[in-house]
Amino acid sequence: MILNPYYMDIIDWADNMNQFFEIGTGTMMKLEDPDEWQEWAMNLVGDPDEVGRDAPVPYDFDDWREWGSLFFLTQDLVG
Repeated sequence: MILNPYYMDIIDWADNMNQFFEIGTGTMMKLEDPDEWQEWAMNLVGDPDEVGRDAPVPYDFDDWREWGSLFFLTQDLVG
């Protein structure tokens, strides 16, 4: 399930999202540097068949929580 990122830090949230999405793809990149969250997020939403169809573009956001919250609201995925 997609977690609401509001009370998490980016590394923990990214690790949780990686675990969820690796089940289907096996190709998620680990986020090592919090300043590179947008690149990591583009990897997450890069496949429109899996996730990216309704996902917000990370580069349109300065704050990862704003992007993550909208991502959370736009996805209808269960795990």
